[in-house]
Amino acid sequence: MPVDAVKRFGEVVRQGICGGDGAGAGAEGCYGSSMGDDWRVRIALVDLPRELTDDDQVYARGYPASPQEIAAAAAVHAEMESYRQALIPELGSRLGDQVAVGSSGTDIFLYASSAGSADEAARVAREVLARHDVSAPVRTERWSPREQKWRDADEMSADVAAERQALHEARQERERQASVTSGRPAWEVRVELPSHDDVVRLAGHLAAQGWRVRPHRRHLIVGADCEDDAKSLARELSGDGRADADTAFRVRRVDIYASWTDGGAITGGMP
Repeated sequence: MPVDAVKRFGEVVRQGICGGDGAGAGAEGCYGSSMGDDWRVRIALVDLPRELTDDDQVYARGYPASPQEIAAAAAVHAEMESYRQALIPELGSRLGDQVAVGSSGTDIFLYASSAGSADEAARVAREVLARHDVSAPVRTERWSPREQKWRDADEMSADVAAERQALHEARQERERQASVTSGRPAWEVRVELPSHDDVVRLAGHLAAQGWRVRPHRRHLIVGADCEDDAKSLARELSGDGRADADTAFRVRRVDIYASWTDGGAITGGMP
């Protein structure tokens, strides 16, 4: 059988092929950005052997798929098609109007507008598959506008989290540099204490560690070079036994136009 025939067979088996990547319009199962659904659940009923659908595999073998291989793949496809025809109406009925049901070949797609809706769709999909005694992977995916393709939701979430963390760390470094350059802390921790004696003791302790401290009668202000340093100090003070039930903390950004040294600050290098 010529290579072109094998290629056409693959196209027939994966009918509506544009739905697999979310590109194209007008074909069954195709995704368009106008749908406004950024999440989808993919139910992959069967994966065909690559040698039946990939030209590179055909050339690597040196010969096209045999009639027996093609017949076996066609039988699997026919069985999965019967499952697909039974599953789609039930999924649509269970999910209602909030989730759009589409398909491409032996894949079924459940399009949702939010992560919560996608999670619910995945749960329902697993229930329906179990009811029909069908074993198939159920994967939640998310549309990536930057890459213009569907990606595994867990992988994409990890990438987003890493990007946010990198941006956060860069902001902390900018705040530290600005604090050093200006000589003013970017953030401060206000510590409310039960007595002035407590203020004096804690102020001395923190100043000895290198914190810039401004004591008052019943509270003290501690300067921090960045948000992370300020929150870390508040957590340390609340967890090291120095704070009691009458101690309160407030972390806030410093007004850059205020003179932080007013009020007799005890200064020192930040740790």
